[in-house]
Amino acid sequence: MTTRPRFTIETRAGQCTEHGQYPNALVEQFGADPVWYGCPRCHFDRRHAADLTVRAGGALEHTKRQLNNQLLDAAIPLRFQQATLENWVAGNDQAKVRVWNVVCGFVEAFAENFEVGRCVMLLGKVGTGKTHLATAMLQQSLRYFGTQGMRGLYTTAGGIIRSVKSTFGAQGKTEAQVYAGMIAPHLLVIDEVGLQNGTDFERQVLFEVINGRYEQTKPTIVVSNLSVPQLRECLGDRAVDRLRDRGGLVEVFGWASARGAA
Repeated sequence: MTTRPRFTIETRAGQCTEHGQYPNALVEQFGADPVWYGCPRCHFDRRHAADLTVRAGGALEHTKRQLNNQLLDAAIPLRFQQATLENWVAGNDQAKVRVWNVVCGFVEAFAENFEVGRCVMLLGKVGTGKTHLATAMLQQSLRYFGTQGMRGLYTTAGGIIRSVKSTFGAQGKTEAQVYAGMIAPHLLVIDEVGLQNGTDFERQVLFEVINGRYEQTKPTIVVSNLSVPQLRECLGDRAVDRLRDRGGLVEVFGWASARGAA
């Protein structure tokens, strides 16, 4: 998982009227412009103030920072950091409305879905909003449950495979550590499943992740342009059966591409 230092863009000296000079960090904000964090001792004092109103404000500020870090740790691509369940446009299309209701219901009942490790497969044509909804589900789940310690992660099937390959003969992460990093998050989004070459090695790598999360009852959201039969060919029956276990959801995006793709 990504560590905190990547969030700091720049550090320079700041001057506090009460505490003197301090290192002021320009820190990345999820889906927004970076901000200067200000005096750390002032932040600490507000969180521990005798005045309950001041203390509540300091605690809220601290919680927002923690959530910001969790959202950044989730590695949601910049293009989809503004993607929410609310700004996914269903219009009057009943098929879109039904899918939207299903994914919203999954997020609202995430505690229950996490308990049983219920997964979701978002399948269908290019440009139909699958990644938007998947990243919105991840982001909203973190906003609901991030204060309870939830961790989430977005990745692609190709990214997982490259991470495993990078361990071969290299100094750094081991193959086991790569798999552990994929299994650890409470919710994992695996995008672009099916864009690989379809080799046995690739199939085995993805199965290791899906099966590892299945064994730990961790929900996984799989995003693919494939149909269910094609996904079975790509991942294998064992992987798809695990995704379908405990009422795993399959939503098919059968409408035309919003980007004009055929």
